[in-house]
Amino acid sequence: MAPSSIAKAFFRFTLILSLTAGATCVPADEMKNQALSRLMATHDPEIAIDIGRVVVKQAGLKAIRSKLARAGREAGLGPDWNSGAPEWRAAENRLGKATDEIIAARLLDTAWFREGWAKAAAGVLNAEEADEIATHFETEGGREQRVTVELLLIGETVLANYTFTDRIDYQMQGSEGEILKLQESWWAREPFRVRDLSRYPNVVRFAGENPGIKYTRMLAIQGIEVITQRIDQTAAQAVHAIEAADVKPYIEAFRQRKTR
Repeated sequence: MAPSSIAKAFFRFTLILSLTAGATCVPADEMKNQALSRLMATHDPEIAIDIGRVVVKQAGLKAIRSKLARAGREAGLGPDWNSGAPEWRAAENRLGKATDEIIAARLLDTAWFREGWAKAAAGVLNAEEADEIATHFETEGGREQRVTVELLLIGETVLANYTFTDRIDYQMQGSEGEILKLQESWWAREPFRVRDLSRYPNVVRFAGENPGIKYTRMLAIQGIEVITQRIDQTAAQAVHAIEAADVKPYIEAFRQRKTR
């Protein structure tokens, strides 16, 4: 037996002991936390993060361009103050990097995703159920089912939310890298591949019985909420940082160049 299999078997054995009357070797809360940690480790946050990168980047770009246009009007710079001016491009580049730093700090570390989902799962699962789902997702059929749930139930819902509310524009200049990364992540999961999950009895059972039903329902509601709240908060932080930024040096540099 492989070391990882031994560790999992030991965990389940300890879990059974902890649930037995009089067992005091491991606190029940600790066993639940361990089971939830195992479960969260099976999930892949890449799609959620890549959607977030696009949303925040584009929110930042819109705020940057709006701020620069407004600052130019207030300074009376005239029609030559536009994205073709080197000073505009320099300002947009600097503020764009500030947005990238916020994305890196707030989205790329997956702790927020796993902690948020673990907290939501803790409200609907006990230790034994969390362990059962984690073990299921580590099987061949369970992995396919998990990818399907993450992509088609959660990913498509989150993506549609931002696309249909015009917070994702697939043609926006300046966010090509983020769009490409999202597309690569999405297509790597083969969204249109036919997946015959009916040949896996554990997959059918997960889809039709608890704890699978209640866990999937939790992901479709609280799980999506964790993702959208984090993305929206990060976008708001990026916009606030841009609004607070000083672009006067770029305005002055443009004015001086035009008056030479």
